Amino acid sequence: MMIRILLIFFLLSFSLQAQQILPINEKPYLDSLQNTIQVTKNPVSKADAYLLLSDYWRSRDSLKSKSYLQNAKKLIGTNELMKGKYLFYEGQYFSTINPAKASRLFQNAIEILKPIQSKESYSYQSALWYNDAIANKEKGYPFLINSLTDKSLPLAQKSGDNAKVGHYYSQLATLLMYNSQLEKADMYNKKGIALLEKYAPGSSSLFFAYLSGNTIFLYLRKNPAADEMLKKAEAMIRGFPESVNHPIYYYTEATYYMGIGENEKASASIDKGIVLARRYRQLPLLQLLSIRKYELLKGQKKYIEARDFLSNILSEKEFPVEVNNKKALFAEMSGINELMGNQKDAFSWLKKYSSLNDSLHTENLKLEISRYESKFNTKEKERLIAEKQLEITKKNFYLWIFGIVIFILLLLTVFAIFYFTNKKILAEQREINLHQKLRETHQAEELKITKAILDGEERERERIAKDLHDGLGGLLAVLKINMSNWATHNTPDQAPGFNKMLGQVDTSIFELRRMARNLMPASLNNFGLEPAIRDLCDLYVRNDLNIDFLPVNITNEIPQNIQTNIYRIVQELLSNAVKHSEATRIILQCSQSGTDFYITIEDNGKGIDETSKSQGMGMNNLQNRVSYLKGKMEIISEKNEGTLINIQLSTNIK
Repeated sequence: MMIRILLIFFLLSFSLQAQQILPINEKPYLDSLQNTIQVTKNPVSKADAYLLLSDYWRSRDSLKSKSYLQNAKKLIGTNELMKGKYLFYEGQYFSTINPAKASRLFQNAIEILKPIQSKESYSYQSALWYNDAIANKEKGYPFLINSLTDKSLPLAQKSGDNAKVGHYYSQLATLLMYNSQLEKADMYNKKGIALLEKYAPGSSSLFFAYLSGNTIFLYLRKNPAADEMLKKAEAMIRGFPESVNHPIYYYTEATYYMGIGENEKASASIDKGIVLARRYRQLPLLQLLSIRKYELLKGQKKYIEARDFLSNILSEKEFPVEVNNKKALFAEMSGINELMGNQKDAFSWLKKYSSLNDSLHTENLKLEISRYESKFNTKEKERLIAEKQLEITKKNFYLWIFGIVIFILLLLTVFAIFYFTNKKILAEQREINLHQKLRETHQAEELKITKAILDGEERERERIAKDLHDGLGGLLAVLKINMSNWATHNTPDQAPGFNKMLGQVDTSIFELRRMARNLMPASLNNFGLEPAIRDLCDLYVRNDLNIDFLPVNITNEIPQNIQTNIYRIVQELLSNAVKHSEATRIILQCSQSGTDFYITIEDNGKGIDETSKSQGMGMNNLQNRVSYLKGKMEIISEKNEGTLINIQLSTNIK
């Protein structure tokens, strides 16, 4: 029972989010928007493209999403319809960050669009009412359902957008399903599917309606109908392996297989879904899949693995676990520990649950806690008895030793038989490994040749830095000492001019050390890429300049020469921004995904003129390093509007 409550809590949290319905085949959609920005001269069309791109990136890259939103704002002008649309997408951007602010933006947009009597205005108003309801989901099911039936659906029908009407019918069915009104849910979902199959046959809305239909039929114990819905959804997504909709499909598929008792297939679907949900950073869905995995493992009595999956949800800092969900997780953690015989842990988790639960359950929980406490005390008594029995069994110690020796001898015998039987196979395998090693050695030699130029440059930097520090730096230090000694033996009237020269020597020593540090940063070799970049940011910070560094998933597994080139790229970007932008704030984001490395730097400075984007030794050096790492660079800048630079690099340079 607790597992079902837990799943309903998480399903509610996952389903009731600001709507982001993306096409199943995302690449043509994304390419079309980018092409519109580059080609069209119509400010309204370009602003629409920027808004849609902002919505596309809001759950993946908040900086990029915000950048597109700001670009759209510049093109709106006095167009009231565009003002309302902009507030809608701004509310979408804040929907998970600040729901209260998102709700205010949605209501402001509604007030702007109300006087505009057009189909597009009605369509956006219907979406605004639904997303405002989601932002206030704590008001409960009646509020959500009333917003759908009284506001969103009538406005969608008024707009003439039958696909949107079908989508909201399906959403209403989902809410009714979670509220156990399965017959009504089935009716509305069928109405939604009928409209979507006719007016939006290849849309994500239809895909989600099929998934909802599968779950509704499964709860109604109509397994053949549920299977038909699942097959229809699978047919829609089959040809698009990169679609972000795969994780929710695998979740629904796993739920279906568990419902019909095919646990092995369910486990395989869950594992696929977990991998993709983690890749696409779909954290609520990752929680749902983990709960399903827990339910499956618990049913198979694999209690340790089940507990670990549940514990991962509580320990993962990025998981947004709400209070009701956390209470259910605590109760389930108590139950699984009790099944494992860990009465002390069960007692501890139940106390955590008690601290979150309301006063209506206090007395029952006290009784339950007393029961666990009694069990724990009983376990303690049993432990003491077991210790006494252990003392008695010490008389048989030598017999146990003899048995262990015999067992080890048997194991050695079996190992020897296995070794000699497979000796020939192992020899052949060693020969294969030798050939493989020779091929790898040959590839490594080719790589050394390719890397020679950049490696030589870094070695020369290191040599010059060392010479400056050990040679000229030492001479300047000795010069300072000698000058100080001289000053002590001469007349005071010579001191002011002499002290000025001594200060100039100090400045020279400081500048010399700074140059040596720029040539070869010690933190890069000693601590890795992320600390080195952080030190670099700290070096450039001034009283009138703030630099925010946002690292994401940066590992030290990147080869050292690649780390050095990435560091040089970031160094050049920061140097250019500090020297030329006149900015007061710089945001630097570095992230790693597999073999791809992304750099985004944004400042609020004066911008870059067109002639400076491709000229200068600094930009040439930057472009050369980006090209060496098989990367690409995008510069977005307007006068007095700051500069945004996006760079994508490959860390797998062979």
